[in-house]
Amino acid sequence: MASGIAILLTSALAQGTQSPQDATVPAVQNVERVALPPGMFDLFGTLTTPRHEMANAGFQFAANYTVDGGYNLTGGEEAGGFVAWLLTATVTVDMARVAKIDGGQFITTWQSYFESNPGPFALVPDWWGYEGLATGIGDINQVSQCYYQQDLLGGAMSIIFGKQDASNNFTCPVGASNSFIHTMTYYPATLVPYLPTYPDQAMGLVIAGKPADWLSLKTGWFDGTTVYSPNGQATQSTGSIGPGKFFDNPGSWFFISEGEANWSLSGGLAGSAGIGGWWQTGPSVANGWATPSPPQVSSMVSGWYAQASQFVYSPEGDSSSGVQLFGSFGWSSPAQNPAQWSIMGGCAVSGLVPGRTDDSFGVAFGYVGFSDSPQVFQSTPGLYECAFEAYYKFALTPWMTLQPDLQVVTAAGVGAELPSAVVGILRLSINF
Repeated sequence: MASGIAILLTSALAQGTQSPQDATVPAVQNVERVALPPGMFDLFGTLTTPRHEMANAGFQFAANYTVDGGYNLTGGEEAGGFVAWLLTATVTVDMARVAKIDGGQFITTWQSYFESNPGPFALVPDWWGYEGLATGIGDINQVSQCYYQQDLLGGAMSIIFGKQDASNNFTCPVGASNSFIHTMTYYPATLVPYLPTYPDQAMGLVIAGKPADWLSLKTGWFDGTTVYSPNGQATQSTGSIGPGKFFDNPGSWFFISEGEANWSLSGGLAGSAGIGGWWQTGPSVANGWATPSPPQVSSMVSGWYAQASQFVYSPEGDSSSGVQLFGSFGWSSPAQNPAQWSIMGGCAVSGLVPGRTDDSFGVAFGYVGFSDSPQVFQSTPGLYECAFEAYYKFALTPWMTLQPDLQVVTAAGVGAELPSAVVGILRLSINF
């Protein structure tokens, strides 16, 4: 299953710091010039000075280590614990400083993931992805992103080409402030596993523009070979594949377009709403664990989604904290897609706990309705998946957080609903 934590890590590490309300404004990735996010390296004076000197020269390095310890108390496939960790390192080259190319930046991201045996997916094999670190394909070591971005027309237009995560610029209603572990807050379930996102980032071309201050338009063209299945053969993850497949594609492309409007209510309360559509060409297998062998093959799968977010409270004069409501809806043809439709909604609160202004917490709920067609989903008709998540994120230092997380997940198994799983997770995240 594609997972949302890497979306947050790769975009946040490239952008530096960003307030929750700023994150709701539709925009392509923009590196904050020279300014570096707080990191553990700041504890070592011998490392801090060279790091800032490199940033001034145009080379910015950032890294994050996130480890989850979880336990499935009941339900799912089996009870038991798991450990999963993800190391993400990003190098951003500011082309204005290195080569005097204004508005240009080159970004490379390397990721290493490890999970215990059994891993999270073996304990609760849900469709959407309750454990944001889990890849669904086991351990990985890969160059996940390697792309060039050029801003044009004073930042009103951007062109991004190379291996990248599609959720950098599409489908995430909560923005860079997202701290949920379940992936329902990052993209609709109908996009699993078509969306080229962690751990299946892919070569792509993204064009984004802002024809007006309140309007953002984006379109993307990606190598969609993650689900490409000629003659019903096994599919291959694109996460470790280089650029070759994009230039010698066998007929499997992923297209996505999104339009989003943003506004500010009285008191500076930021909000946004958008709608998008996507299309996966060529034959594909997206049945995963829910379909016995041999896999069923769909062709020309497509769908659409809508999303919105709105801050309903923020302390006067403080745009870095508040109460944000958000939600999304996705639909795809049940004759093509195992996940016919999904809906998600939730609330995130940051900066409002007395004496703990850097802490945050949130709740979210999601529902997936599966296809009744045996040609795309070989299981009992009427199956569904429900998920609930609640978390509290303690800011231990400016660069380290500790996050208790509780989830309840009802997953569809082969032939019947699995018993509702109750999962507790403790996440430690450290920026370097």
